Amino acid sequence: MKNVLVTGATSGIGLELVKLLAEKKINILFFARNKKKSADLKLLLEKKYDIKVDYFLSDFSDLNSIKIAIQNLLKKNITIDCLVNNAGKVYFSYGKTKDNLERSFQINYLSHFYLAEKLIQEKVFLENSQVLNVSSVAHSPNSSINSLDNIKHKKLVGQINFEDINYEKEKLRGFTGLFYSRSKMSQIMWTYHRSKSLKSIKINSIHPGLLGSNVIFDNGLLGKILTPLFKLFFRSSKEGAKNIMFVIEKISQEKITGKYFDERVISQSHEFSYVTENQKKLFDISKKLLSEREID
Repeated sequence: MKNVLVTGATSGIGLELVKLLAEKKINILFFARNKKKSADLKLLLEKKYDIKVDYFLSDFSDLNSIKIAIQNLLKKNITIDCLVNNAGKVYFSYGKTKDNLERSFQINYLSHFYLAEKLIQEKVFLENSQVLNVSSVAHSPNSSINSLDNIKHKKLVGQINFEDINYEKEKLRGFTGLFYSRSKMSQIMWTYHRSKSLKSIKINSIHPGLLGSNVIFDNGLLGKILTPLFKLFFRSSKEGAKNIMFVIEKISQEKITGKYFDERVISQSHEFSYVTENQKKLFDISKKLLSEREID
């Protein structure tokens, strides 16, 4: 494995993962928002590990910025052995991006869908390369993390309303884990759907563990209060990165595709994610949402 592309590499799991990859002398490409953090990370990795590093500034809440970053990546004429779709946020309430889409759905799923599909289209991936979607056990209403959530809209976790993909008809507001759950379900469904038709690339999803990271920080005062508690009671981002690294190597060795890993073990995702009709609907809607915004 020569070149790996990681989204959200300047903090949390992404940062720990690129360090593990660099230790193995794998060249790093990454997408990130912050220019200074990106430049500092590039310098650190190149100096400490003697590898090639390049970054592309992008904001996953802005589809056009992803489009520009992809264009800049394509100009490099680099082939990719593995794409790790890691960047993500947890939002406890409803909100939209500048693209007029529910923010969890866009940041965690649709922007990554666009990135992966565009790189597939442009034939950037080598034979037997990988796409690994960093998902979450929170996609399922039966998960331990969702058992803690007895607040709003719990009954809607574990499903997707394809007739109201942006929650326009049904005003789902208030403190809830619904939006994050749906975005992670979408990642897994895209994994299953695309792995069936694209045999040359190994496409899988992983729940890296219940980790104390910064994903909930952007939730006002509540997020700032809860983030240190998450880090105290859950496992570290480094442990999550080690699980991802283990799975990347396992997939490479065993040519695994179309699976959902719970940490290091192939597991069953929620039943809704396996319905072929649902997978196809999501894929078609995702394409339509990008087309309507002139993102291709």
